[in-house]
Amino acid sequence: MKLGIIGKPQSGKTTVFNAASGQQEAVGDFSKAIHKAIIKVPDERLEKLSVLVSAKKIVYAEIEFLDAPGFSGKGKESTELEISADLRQMDALMLVLDAFSGDADPKTDMKDIIDEMILADQVMVETNIERRNKRIRTTNDKTLIQEVELLKRCLTHLEEEKLMIDIDINDDERKSLRGYMFMTEKPLLIVVNLSEEKIATASEIEKQFDDFISANKRELASICGKIEMELITLDDDDRTMFMEELGIKAPAVDVVVQKSYNLLGLISFLTAGEIEARAWTIRKGFTAQKSAGVIHSDIERGFIRAEVMKYEDFIEFGSEKEVKAAGKFRLEGKEYIVCDGDVVNFRFNV
Repeated sequence: MKLGIIGKPQSGKTTVFNAASGQQEAVGDFSKAIHKAIIKVPDERLEKLSVLVSAKKIVYAEIEFLDAPGFSGKGKESTELEISADLRQMDALMLVLDAFSGDADPKTDMKDIIDEMILADQVMVETNIERRNKRIRTTNDKTLIQEVELLKRCLTHLEEEKLMIDIDINDDERKSLRGYMFMTEKPLLIVVNLSEEKIATASEIEKQFDDFISANKRELASICGKIEMELITLDDDDRTMFMEELGIKAPAVDVVVQKSYNLLGLISFLTAGEIEARAWTIRKGFTAQKSAGVIHSDIERGFIRAEVMKYEDFIEFGSEKEVKAAGKFRLEGKEYIVCDGDVVNFRFNV
């Protein structure tokens, strides 16, 4: 999963990036700086499984973070908006909002940034309509004519200051637009970056965004980036004590991962053996056969069956042998829908 971090300069983007990634990039007004990191997704299930199966190593799921240059925040007034190809390739976006400074106005900042993304998408659509119309005049290509009609619908939608993720089009039409990588089609995690003094009133601040949140499209989280960046320098015991004192329920990375997984409809199934205990990321609703393809295309192609145990059963009974003895071990076919936390072994033949 690839997650792009955006926001106005000095909104705390890099501070949040450091807190989530464990890095120590310089913070401040470095609006043109780009930072990247690949982090391991915390999953205590793997740690417990590895002990039971005496695994030699643990392989966690991973998230790639990209801390993008700060947006201008000028919205529709912006004249030189640059959005990198790297940012357009992200699966989802994390929009960091300043809620810590004295004159902070996170709701207005959010509108400004979204206006910029709408404008960027609008310019791209207008450019592509113009290019395709030139080709249509010489070729009369019916496929291009249909594409232009769809792009015109997109343009109208964007001109109404609406996000592409909310446009009413069918699956085939949405698939045909995939190559455009619209900024406003990406699921959005709004991160309200609080000061330490505002942690206690986080729920009140979050209410400002209730009308914007939408399942599988837009999520909301509030953290104190400055404190979270300090937490990553502490050992486990001190970190736990510090979090309890401040009323922080989970580290920033856990909050970001959970919300991002929810946004993208992702879950993890697990494999466990002497070589490794590993988490594999899939979308909710994946069949056993399709899930097997995440490990290797040969396993998907030669799929025979899936041997499935619930994580909770494996922990309760302590081994595959005991899970079988308890009647909790299942053989599933290729249409079985894999669930979060399933411990799976795929049988295949190629």
